[in-house]
Amino acid sequence: MKKLATILILCGMLLTSVIPAMGMDYGDYLNSALEFMQDMYYLDMDDEEALKAALKGMFGELDPYSGFYDNQETQMINDSLQGSFVGIGASLEKCDEGVRIVRVYEDSPAERAGLRDGDIILAVDGVSTFGKEPSAVAAEIRGEEGTSVTLTIQRPTGRLDIAVQRGLVEINPVSWRIEEDVAYIHIESFTSNTSGSFQKAMDEIERRGITKILLDLRDNPGGYVDEAVAVARKIVPEGLITKLDFKSERLSDKEYYSDLKNSPYLLAVLVNENTASAAEILAGAIQDSGKGVLIGQKTYGKGVVQNMFYVLTPEAYAKYGKKYGLHYITSVEWLSYEGVLLDPDDLLGTIKLTTGHYLTRNGRAIQGVGLAPDIEIADRTLPNGIDLALINPLKNTATLTLDAYGDDVCQAEKILRAAGYFNGTPDRRMDQETQEAIRKFQAENRIPATGDIDAQTRDKLNERLDALRAEYDPAYMRGLSLLKSF
Repeated sequence: MKKLATILILCGMLLTSVIPAMGMDYGDYLNSALEFMQDMYYLDMDDEEALKAALKGMFGELDPYSGFYDNQETQMINDSLQGSFVGIGASLEKCDEGVRIVRVYEDSPAERAGLRDGDIILAVDGVSTFGKEPSAVAAEIRGEEGTSVTLTIQRPTGRLDIAVQRGLVEINPVSWRIEEDVAYIHIESFTSNTSGSFQKAMDEIERRGITKILLDLRDNPGGYVDEAVAVARKIVPEGLITKLDFKSERLSDKEYYSDLKNSPYLLAVLVNENTASAAEILAGAIQDSGKGVLIGQKTYGKGVVQNMFYVLTPEAYAKYGKKYGLHYITSVEWLSYEGVLLDPDDLLGTIKLTTGHYLTRNGRAIQGVGLAPDIEIADRTLPNGIDLALINPLKNTATLTLDAYGDDVCQAEKILRAAGYFNGTPDRRMDQETQEAIRKFQAENRIPATGDIDAQTRDKLNERLDALRAEYDPAYMRGLSLLKSF
C-alpha cells in the first residue's frame, strides 16, 4: 500500500486541474463489442478477462511502448524499476541434477545464509526440483518477507540443508573500477537506486582525485528519468539537462537542470544501438555540454516518455462514480482532483502510456533519430557470451587452489571462457572443470600446469584479458586510450 501511495503521488504531481471536454461517448458501442467478443470467441472468457483483452488491444496498438498490464504484470514492472524485490537473491539455471545457482547477489539473504555460486538445489522445503524449470523452482522459493525456506544443496563436499530467511534483495545497477588514472563506470539501467549506487562510485573517485571517467551505457534500456537526471547532475556542468514536453494540458511540462559549477570531469561515453531512453538523456546531456564525447554506434532513438496510470475495476468505477458523481478511470485522477486514495482491491491493473517527448540541452528531438557518436567505431562482440568490459583484472595475492571461492575465481573463468578454454558457467568456485581449463591455459603459455592460479598465471590471464579487449571491444579500448592521452 505504501508503494502504491508513493507511485500515485508521483503521478499526481504531474496532473493539473485542467479537464478537457469528453469526445464521443462510445459506451454502448464498446459494451456491444465486448459482448460480441465473449459470445463469438471460441474459448470461454469472463467479463474481467474480456475487459483486459480489450484494454491490451486498445493501448498496445498505439506504439511499441504503451500497453495495459494486469496487477501481476504491473508488480513485475515495478520490481524491475525499483531495483529490489523480496526473495533470497539468487539466479538459477537448469542442470542434470536439478537447478543450479549461477549467481548469488551481494549482501543478499542467500549470501548471508551461506549459499554459493554453483550450488545445486536438489529440493525446496523437501520437495524435489528434479525435472523442473528454474522459473518454477524460483516460484517455490519466493514468499513473504521474514519467512524461511529450506534448500537442500549438493556440493562437491556433500549434501546439506540450508535455511534462508526471505528478505529484501537490492540489485546494484552500477559497477565500477579504477584503471590507473581512469574510472570505468558501467550503468546497466536507471532503476530507483541507480543514482545512489553511482554516488558511491563517485565518492571513491573524488577521494582518489580522479577526473577521467569512461562511462559505459551500452545496452542500457533506460528507466526512470529522475534517476538519469540525478546522475547527470553529478557530472554535467550547470545548465539544462533535458526538457519533457507533454501533449495533454493535464500534464505539466518539466525542465531539469544541473547546478554543478566547474565540473572537473572529462568523460568518454560508450554507446550502441541499444542505448535508449533515459540513457540517451544522460548521453545527450554530456554531449551537448561539451564535457565528453560519445564513442561507438548511433543510439536507439527513443525520445518519448511514458507514465504509468493505475486503472479502476469496473466495479470500483461504478462505486466511486455513484458516490461522487464523477467518472475517472485512473486512480491518479481521483487522488489529484478529489484527494481520494484508492484501495489496491479497486485496481484492475495499469496503463503505460506514451505521454510526451523530451529534448536535449541543445533542443534536439531524438525520437527515431538517436544520438550520433562523436567517434564512430564498431560495436563490441561477446566471445562465448562474455562482456569483456565488465571483467575485473585478477588481484589475488595468494594462490587459488581447488575449492577456492571468490570474485577472482569468477573473473578468471570469464577470461578462460572468452578465450575458449572453459565451457561452463562462470561462478565463484574453483572446481575440477575450472582447474582443467587453467591447465590447458598454462600449458599453452609455458607455465607449470598445476591447475592453480598463482602469481604467474594471474598475470598471464590479465594479459590475455587485455588482448581479448583489443580484439573484441574496440570502443572500450578507444575510450580508454583517449582518456589516458590527456
